[in-house]
Amino acid sequence: MKTVCERLVDRFVDYVDGDLPEEEAHRMTQHLADCERCRRTVQAMERSLGLARVIWSDNLGDSEPAVKPALVSRGRRLRLYAVAASILIVGSAVIFTVLNHYPLHPSISVEELERQIIRAGTAAELLAATQILAQCEGTESIVDNQYRYILREYAGTPAAEDIRAQYGSRLGGMQ
Repeated sequence: MKTVCERLVDRFVDYVDGDLPEEEAHRMTQHLADCERCRRTVQAMERSLGLARVIWSDNLGDSEPAVKPALVSRGRRLRLYAVAASILIVGSAVIFTVLNHYPLHPSISVEELERQIIRAGTAAELLAATQILAQCEGTESIVDNQYRYILREYAGTPAAEDIRAQYGSRLGGMQ
């Protein structure tokens, strides 16, 4: 039998997007007021969506005129958003599962563990958003700059290791 948290995790994205019916949104709000873990998951989703929006708007403003958001059809844009949301849901569910099922290592503080998870999650979110952006024509320089940024600012995270393994030679072997 699923716990309340396990039943609600599938509705977090709808809650963050404001797409829940009023009564269900009210119940979710009440649960989040009482449940620190779910509240952190929802906050991480909100940050992720905010980061994706910032990356998209900031980088398109710096790009060449050939790159225009209007060139991406509405259907394709919705698919890209769906992929990004799916990545965020899976990442949040993994964090939620890890926090619920694995005991904390005694030599690391809860605060340090939380900091590392948030850092790794932020790097993963940036990587996912960048990979979605890479699917658009003319974004190669923006994508390369984002990869370099993740390598520099989030070194040692799984996302940075993925970039190094897949794109290290293309980025000049950046370590």
